[in-house]
This record gives sequence, C-alpha cells and structure tokens, in this order.
Amino acid sequence: MSYLFTCQHCQTKTLVEDRYSGQSGNCVTCGSAITLPDFAPQAAVETSPVGNAAAFRQGDRGWSPQTRRAIAATIGLILLGITSVSIVRFGVPAVSSLQANRWRASSIRDLEQVAAALNAYASDYGTYPPPAIYGADGTPLHSWRVLILPYLGENELFDRYDFNEPWNSAGNRRLIGQPPALLRSGEVATASRFYLITGPGTLFPPALPHGFAPRGPRDVSDNPGQTLLVVEAVPPAAAMLSGWTEPIDLDVSLMRGAIGSSPGVEIGGVSEDGAVVATVDGRGHFIDQRLSPVTVMALTTIAGGEPIADDIFDR
Repeated sequence: MSYLFTCQHCQTKTLVEDRYSGQSGNCVTCGSAITLPDFAPQAAVETSPVGNAAAFRQGDRGWSPQTRRAIAATIGLILLGITSVSIVRFGVPAVSSLQANRWRASSIRDLEQVAAALNAYASDYGTYPPPAIYGADGTPLHSWRVLILPYLGENELFDRYDFNEPWNSAGNRRLIGQPPALLRSGEVATASRFYLITGPGTLFPPALPHGFAPRGPRDVSDNPGQTLLVVEAVPPAAAMLSGWTEPIDLDVSLMRGAIGSSPGVEIGGVSEDGAVVATVDGRGHFIDQRLSPVTVMALTTIAGGEPIADDIFDR
C-alpha cells in the first residue's frame, strides 16, 4: 500500500510505499533532512529489503560498514525515485525539472536575504540605499550592493572597499572577483544576478540634477506584498564586463514587462519559465513568464493604485 508524504520544508508531495516507513534521508528537492512517518505495520518495516530503519539510524553494531553504506545508498535511491514519481504523478507548478525546482528555491532564499538586508538598511536610515551614489559631476561612484554588505554579514569585504575612490579604481577593482556568493551571477561569476528597478514611479525615482530621490517602506501606498523591491535578471551588457560593484540596475523606462524577453533590460532570463523577485514585505516569489506585461509593470510602482490579483505569485 502507498501513502502520500509531504516534505515539511518544501511541501513536495511524494507517493511512498509502506515498506519504507520510518526511513530517514535528505529530500532531493530542497536538501533538508527528512524522516518518513511510521505509517506501516511494524512487521512490514522489519522485513524491508533495506533493513530495520531504527537500527540503521542508531548505527547497529551488528552491521558491517559496507552494509551500512549499501543501506544508505539504497535509501538515497529510494527517496530520489519516489520524488521523481511524485513529480510525474502530482506535478510541481511551473517546474519542468527537479534541477529547475531546486535552483528556484535556492534563488528565492538568496533574494529574501538581499531583501532583508535592504529593509534592515531602511530601518536604520529611514530610506532604502540609493541605487548609486553620485559624484558632484554626476558620475556614479558606488553601488547599493556595496552599501548593504554589512547587512549580509560581509563586514570584512565592506571594510576593504574604499569609498574615497570610485568603484572602478585600481584598489576597488580588486574586489570585483570576490562577490558575495548569493549575489553571484550564473552567467558571469563576477557580475550580480540581483537588481533594483529604477525610474519614475518606482521605489528609486530619479532626482535632479542627478541621483535618486530617497524612498523607504513608508512611501509605498500600494500593497507592499505586491510591490517589487529587488529582482533577478540577466546582467546588463556593461555589468558583464565590469562586475558586481558597478552602480548599474534596471531602468523601468526601458522595460515593457515581458519577463525574460530582453537580457539586461527586463526582469528574468535566469530561472527557467519565469523570474524570482522579492517584494517590499521581504518575501521572495516566483512569477511565471506568462504573466501579463501590464501586471508586471504594475508591480514596479509604489503608488500606482493598479488592481492586481491576489494569486499572481507562485512560490
């Protein structure tokens, strides 16, 4: 007889035969440790082909190391197999493969850390960090990614950055090859995969003669859970050559809202079938690439008052 098991960490549903009752291992979707519940009669567990699960977990001295390794490998294959069956039978929304699902979950966790850092900065200073700090002549000198390093636990890297010099000075360029792991782009290891959306109506509007007007969470009159704070995107062409410390982001005036359609201009292009984003409330989400461009653009504004459905996000 088979039972439906749900991973308490990532909610992946798995169809499990009762002979695997009580077995332990790692979920192959999210990697978290899981233990299957004791849903089978004790006799069935004791006669399981992979042996008694309780004895395995306790390290029964009656088994040789070779036997224990064989049991562990068998459990891993069982969990991998039953998870694969669950994907075929039950489906995972907007996921074409297990690898894509794991990448998406990892990206959401990383982006939520960046959103938490941005919100912590806003809590300390009253506004979000400016996308770029400009010099008197209008030259962009420093990026928000550097400003939030202490909030990401990267104090040592922050201390090595020289704010008396521009981001592309000889001294600061030495840090380009050392981006924090959660910022690193899969396209180019020295570029960032996370960007702010700047421009009129966004959280980061322009200010005269140059720079950005300060805005914080209190300036958002739209639903904070439906207002974009930071997004995943393919690095703009310039950032691919220059690196993560360059003060460069997405410009809403160039966007059309078609997810993944224009690398370096639109949201997305990194995750399969959509994009990972974080909203002002700090939550990470996955948005399907089929989402209406009108809705995507509505998510970029902080006071647009656009009607947005409650179920547009799929985590």
